[in-house]
Amino acid sequence: MMILPGLKYMFELTCVEKGSDYLLKLTLHENRKGIIYRVTAVLFAHGWDILEANFEILSGGTVKDVFLIRSFRNTSMDNLNLSKIENDLHRLFEKDLAVIDYLETFPDLPLLEPSERPPSIQIFNPSSIDSTVLDIRTTDRPGLLFEISQLLYLFDIDIVSVTAKSEDGQIRDSFLLRQDASDRLTDELMEKIKIGLQKLI
Repeated sequence: MMILPGLKYMFELTCVEKGSDYLLKLTLHENRKGIIYRVTAVLFAHGWDILEANFEILSGGTVKDVFLIRSFRNTSMDNLNLSKIENDLHRLFEKDLAVIDYLETFPDLPLLEPSERPPSIQIFNPSSIDSTVLDIRTTDRPGLLFEISQLLYLFDIDIVSVTAKSEDGQIRDSFLLRQDASDRLTDELMEKIKIGLQKLI
């Protein structure tokens, strides 16, 4: 297990090997909008594909993120690489560095292009819960979860929880969303998000 105590950051980062992949755990002591957006940007920038992801907000506002990741550059996760991820998360979370400015420092990132196969996108307000459900099934590729979370961030949407899983080259990402931290999304906003996702993925 690799653990980086680092400085007194607002988060804790650990990583363990899981076969040929790695299980990255991030605990943040304060919930804020754009967590998934920032974390997925850093992982994409450092060459890590997200095979599975779970995002959970605990009582008291503590946030736990768990990612199963695999390098798309055939690199291993050692303490140096984990330290680079930790430092970049610190810059994005605590130094208010904009993600778009951060990614400009990685000019060799692969181009993100929509899948040739149309995605399945469902977004709706079930009667049983107080959040909007977004369910996406499409062909997997590096940076996909980052793209989705970026679009939601730009629409000023709160991600209450997310479960992402990749298998046999296909992904299913399920989100619970809210607007203004408490309200479910309107029909108009759900349609805008769906159109945006269809163009994106």
